[in-house]
Amino acid sequence: MRASLSIRAAGAVKAALLATGCATKRYVRDQISPVQQRTEELARKNQEALEQIAQLDEKTSRGLSRVEERALGAENRATQAGRSAEEARQAADQAARLAQNARRLGEENQGRLGEVTTYLENVDKYRLQTQETILFGFNRSTLTPEARRKLDALLAGLGRSERYVLEVAGYADPSGPQDYNLALSRRRADAVVRYLVSHEVPLRKIHVVGLGESSIGEGNGKPGPADRQAARRVEIKVYLPEAALPAAKAHTETAENRLD
Repeated sequence: MRASLSIRAAGAVKAALLATGCATKRYVRDQISPVQQRTEELARKNQEALEQIAQLDEKTSRGLSRVEERALGAENRATQAGRSAEEARQAADQAARLAQNARRLGEENQGRLGEVTTYLENVDKYRLQTQETILFGFNRSTLTPEARRKLDALLAGLGRSERYVLEVAGYADPSGPQDYNLALSRRRADAVVRYLVSHEVPLRKIHVVGLGESSIGEGNGKPGPADRQAARRVEIKVYLPEAALPAAKAHTETAENRLD
């Protein structure tokens, strides 16, 4: 009887223990399952977050690359703009120099125009610079040594001058026929001209004439030998223009007076 009770008691205890174990497992399962689900949900969301972060990093990297490209492009454009501005400044400086040179040349040319105008107004006005008298023997038209010395001195006085005019006038004394004396006076003038031309005086600068008999003596007195000797002559006069030819001015082009 006792044994039967013990057995039933042991069975009841075992059943109780089994029932308690089942209840504990259900409790644990009921408690853990939500936590596990929450954990899995958090893991999923964490993975999604990581993926979003990766996508954001990629977008950020692309955005930074575009920004860097734009920044580099802007820097290049700024550099080019700086070069263009410097070139424009240099061009402006050059234009200013050219304008200044143009004004200066214009002022100089205006002044020279006035000089040329004055010269043209007086181009036909000459003044007597010097004169010389060459004497000849009776009925002669050849140059004496003394005549050549005088002509050489006259030529030396001309120097390298180019703008002069010579008047050569021949005379004879009243002895003999007038026609003969006229021709003789011309031969004497021609002799002087030939000597001058042979010493490189341009013929175009010489005006020559034979004037025939020359008046001699003073008052009503009879002409003497000295008077007749003075009549056998050639007179040479050297004329220079009153207005000097404006001096030419040479202008040299450099990096400052042309578009250098």
